[in-house]
Amino acid sequence: MSTALMYSFAQRSDTRVLDEPLYGHFLARTGADRPDREATLKAWPTSEESALESMAPGPDELLGDRVLFCKHIVNHSEGLPWSPFAQGRHVLLFRNPAAVMSSYSAHIERPSMRDVGYDLQCALLERLTHEGKPPIVLCSDHLQSAPEVFLRKLCTALGLEWQPAMMRWTPGPRPEDGPWAPWWYSGVHASSGWEARPPKTHAVPPHLSDLHTACKASYDTLIQHAI
Repeated sequence: MSTALMYSFAQRSDTRVLDEPLYGHFLARTGADRPDREATLKAWPTSEESALESMAPGPDELLGDRVLFCKHIVNHSEGLPWSPFAQGRHVLLFRNPAAVMSSYSAHIERPSMRDVGYDLQCALLERLTHEGKPPIVLCSDHLQSAPEVFLRKLCTALGLEWQPAMMRWTPGPRPEDGPWAPWWYSGVHASSGWEARPPKTHAVPPHLSDLHTACKASYDTLIQHAI
């Protein structure tokens, strides 16, 4: 869903998107084992300086003429200074934990709480709210059930005009894809846009039941703040 949201914003006439610009730094810093590790480390910036530089606004964005949409996984910001993120608008996209367990276990047998990020999202929610800049909180189940309704709500919350082009994109790999796309994006590559449909029911793998339980309180907090 996060990739579909990135594709959606990429269709806007006023927006440039970046796919997880901090992922290479995260892999290099943590040594995390991922199926896409070598491909990402080869292609993506890995030092703190180069990773942050890669997500810096371009000249048009500094002049306020364009929007820069950066898709991140919340744990990618760990160990980095907050100042590069301070002036942005933050959107916390979250999902039912059962769906996350199912998705991760297809690629990573035993994801950790750091991988799924619910506690980190709640910490970011608390921090930004305390700073007087509460994030927009968006549940992917809501987005999936009524995509145009919630895309319009998101644009309104961000102060952006609605653009109908956000509902459709060309199927297949896209130029904005990160080098990990062959491992993770087959589903969204088969799509051509948003279609309203009820969220799927996902069974939690038995070996992830404790992690699923640990995510529940954070999920309950996020859903209370969702638009």
